Amino acid sequence: PVSRGYISTYYGKQPHPVLKTATIQSNGIRITTEKGSNARAIFDGKVLAVMVMPGNKKAVLVQHGNYISNYNNLERVSVQKGDNVKTNQNIGTIFTDRVTGKTILGFALHNNMKKENPTSWISK
Repeated sequence: PVSRGYISTYYGKQPHPVLKTATIQSNGIRITTEKGSNARAIFDGKVLAVMVMPGNKKAVLVQHGNYISNYNNLERVSVQKGDNVKTNQNIGTIFTDRVTGKTILGFALHNNMKKENPTSWISK
């Protein structure tokens, strides 16, 4: 879903990054990348929705047959509902936090409404 970056939060149950006695359940992954980076479609599909989230950030849902990929934390979006997208097509610019300077894409995947680990859909 990005041209360069690394997984900074993995899918599933894991230790909390700050509170050593707590755990968190992640329903997707977070990918840290470079400022100005674009989110890219993981496979050919059709844009189901473009949503505005809290803080005026945007999310894009793309349907790929029985799968739906979800791209969160976008500053700008370059697709609209109903658009057909191709593998690796840019769908939006990822938001960069002005305080931390970090650019992090939230990425999730569902198969017939069931949450899936999206890691296998990432190009190596």
